[in-house]
Amino acid sequence: MTEKVTKLAVTSRVMVLLLQWLANVMITDHKTQVFRAPFDKTHKITWLDKMINTFFGGLRHWDGEYFLHIAQYGYSYENTLAFYPLYPLMVGYSGRMLHCIAKECLTLRSCCLLMAVVLNVIMFCKAASLLYQVTQRIFNDATKSWHAVLLFCFNPASIFFAAAYSETLFAVMTLYVMLESVMELRFIRCSVPLALSFVTRSNGLVNMGFPLYFLIRKSVLRANHGFFSALKIICILLLSLIPATIFNFYEFQQFCNPHMSIKHSAEVVDYAREKYYILAGHRQHKQSPWCEATLPFPYSYVQTHYWDVGFLKYYQLKQLPNFLIALPVLGFLMWHCFLYLKHFTCNLLPRYPLQQLLKEYKTLPFVLHALILCLVCAAFVHIQIATRLLCSASPCLYWFAADYLPKSFDKLRLRSRGALIIIWFAAYSVIGCLLFSNNFPWT
Repeated sequence: MTEKVTKLAVTSRVMVLLLQWLANVMITDHKTQVFRAPFDKTHKITWLDKMINTFFGGLRHWDGEYFLHIAQYGYSYENTLAFYPLYPLMVGYSGRMLHCIAKECLTLRSCCLLMAVVLNVIMFCKAASLLYQVTQRIFNDATKSWHAVLLFCFNPASIFFAAAYSETLFAVMTLYVMLESVMELRFIRCSVPLALSFVTRSNGLVNMGFPLYFLIRKSVLRANHGFFSALKIICILLLSLIPATIFNFYEFQQFCNPHMSIKHSAEVVDYAREKYYILAGHRQHKQSPWCEATLPFPYSYVQTHYWDVGFLKYYQLKQLPNFLIALPVLGFLMWHCFLYLKHFTCNLLPRYPLQQLLKEYKTLPFVLHALILCLVCAAFVHIQIATRLLCSASPCLYWFAADYLPKSFDKLRLRSRGALIIIWFAAYSVIGCLLFSNNFPWT
């Protein structure tokens, strides 16, 4: 089955890459006043550079520009601190390795873009395999597991799993944590992916709920293991926080230490002057107020200051199109989470003892996790990112959707709910490729 899942994942990636290439070639890019990673125009552009830009240039738009800039130049501007480091570090190091081999025919800019795409294809195949394993472990239903993977491979945020975004890496780390949590909860195998999810995306912190829940579940089912379970979860959480703490210290040194001096390339400095960006290692008086906090943590400040993120701040009439884009995934997931929790609290809690419920209902923490993410998306973030955030962070979307698909697709009826879900997933996949690859606003 692993080989079958991998073939499906690779096929879906080839389709997405071909579609974005055709869209990028046939449609003129939309011009917007957004961040564009600076580059040295004095470097000689070879025919290979032009070919890579032709085939994959549509995958570096929007946040992809930030990730690729960090991969090439590091955290040179304060606004780049909104993006966590693991994915750009992987792209940067692999891009430099490729550049050392092909220095004569490829620029570092092209190498980073190429490796960003290659890494995402590889990690997407792994994510699909992990989703199958997690689903099979919980439901023991090969048909449902296969349908969940099928929906994942053509999910509404497909373009973001191919573009220079961290969604694919985050899905891998999150599914690793989930799989280990429902299995043996081995210390290193749980701590490492949990730690890496913390430094991949900000919502990785929510993943700590899975080992916490399943360790509590084990201690309840085995009454004599309470102390060791508590000790184990404390050690897992402490180890998991180490990379995020190191990154936070690095951020402070880069932007808050007045004695820090960093030499940037000419193109980075020129772009900073043009856009009035704050440069790392060039702190001036009253810049970066987050540095003065008791616990200097830049993420919330950067999100608020540069992107105006905050509680209900996005509720404006002009943002109505973005709310409509996010409505299907938020409405679908929140409704099914509500139905699940209603059934659980009204029909199960009064009838069955807690131990039996904990033993049989492994899906409860996944539903609570999905609901929390939905509420955060609805209340705090830029609402249009809800689709890609939930598609990369929660398997519940695929589990709930898979329940509507027939066991055999020859039994699928056009007016059925299963057909409606397939149309939704396919339409968002295609429209997303067409719009994103040409720099039009999308999720």
